[in-house]
Order: sequence, then structure tokens, then C-alpha cells
Amino acid sequence: MKSFYRLICRILIASMIFLPFSVNAGMIGTGQATASAQDLANRDKVRDFAARESVSGQLQAMGISSSTANERIAAMTQEEINTLAGKIDSLPAGAMSPAWGWTIGILIVAGIIYSVWGPGFKSRR
Repeated sequence: MKSFYRLICRILIASMIFLPFSVNAGMIGTGQATASAQDLANRDKVRDFAARESVSGQLQAMGISSSTANERIAAMTQEEINTLAGKIDSLPAGAMSPAWGWTIGILIVAGIIYSVWGPGFKSRR
């Protein structure tokens, strides 16, 4: 048994001498850690956006299946994903365009005018 331990010790000593023994550990900065977390969040955001019913319906109307869209998203570079996620964030909420705001404002003014000078209005002359 003692000879077995000596053999193991000699093999370990020889392996430490002749085999490369290097470990490289380093600290990563906060910027790198948050950038990778933000990159993953952006990729999830784009994937979730493409999975919406309205978006997938429009893609299918253009002839792109949802599986093809997911494959294309997976093939995008991180820079493309970040750009697309930024565009998703800048989309108008509720899909209201400025024309709808004007239309609603005109309807409110017309309602007020109708209620003041409507069918029951009698002139004071």
C-alpha cells in the first residue's frame, strides 16, 4: 500500500512539473455585467414582441411564419437586437396617432357646440 501512495505522489509531482499549470481569473467590471444582463433583456423583449398576436398576424400576412421570425431573431447580432429593442421602446403606446387626438378633440368641441346651440336653442330676439 505504501508503494501505491509513493507511485501516486510521484505521478502528481511529475504532472505538476511537466504539464502546464495556469489559471486565469479576473474581475469583470460592472459595465460588462450590466451590459450582458441588458443584452439578454433586449433579446427577450424582441422575442416577446414578435410573439404578440397582432405582430404575428401581420408577419403571417406578409408570408413569414412565426417559426421563421424566431429563427431570424436568433440569428440577429446583439447590435441589431439592441437597435430593434430601442425602436420597440419608442413606439407610441396604445397605437394612438396624432390624428386620433385631433379627431377626439374636434368631436368634443362639436358636442359642446351642439349642447349649447342644439335643437332646443331659441334666439333672444
